[in-house]
Amino acid sequence: MPLGCGELISVSLEFYQQKAKSIELLVDRVIDSTRRISLDLRPGILDCGIVAAVQWQAKEFSDRTGIICRVSCDNDEISLDADLAIAIFRVFQETLTNISKHANASRIQVKLVELEGLVLLEVIDNGCGITEIDMKKQDSFGIRGMRERCLQLKGNFHISGESEKGTRVTILIPTGDSECHSEQSYDLNNKFKEFSQSESVRKRKQISLL
Repeated sequence: MPLGCGELISVSLEFYQQKAKSIELLVDRVIDSTRRISLDLRPGILDCGIVAAVQWQAKEFSDRTGIICRVSCDNDEISLDADLAIAIFRVFQETLTNISKHANASRIQVKLVELEGLVLLEVIDNGCGITEIDMKKQDSFGIRGMRERCLQLKGNFHISGESEKGTRVTILIPTGDSECHSEQSYDLNNKFKEFSQSESVRKRKQISLL
């Protein structure tokens, strides 16, 4: 039986309403994808500085996973160029992701320090500890990507683990404040000892993010 005019209008209206909803969902997805791409290129939180960004990421991670994450920094802010800030932030994010996926940790200690034209980021967890076999897999746990980010900025990346005692990730990168620092490679262990022995590091401010 042919449909009346009223029924045709009703069917057409329902059809176009469904189409409109589909288009609206598609637009929302495009907006979300664009936002994610933008964040991947340069997270907006970095506009507040690397210290604030690391603190924010640690708190967000702790709230989301329930893993205690404490940040220690002896400066309210560390002045870095955009590429260096992004690299440090991305390594930090990747490290936290690895911890949440693989470490079975309950606590993380983060240290962010600037001294003598260098910036140090150290992340220590109390999880199961990365193994030698895992570390030899250069493409495992994003290790290759983190190492390459550091090398591109003439820095060092170091990761070590001990069974049932946790994993330590340390990066040391020149800030570019001096030509000397930007042109040479640094020995991570020796420089880290200098940081540890520094009065400013020993008296660094503890910031609880819980």
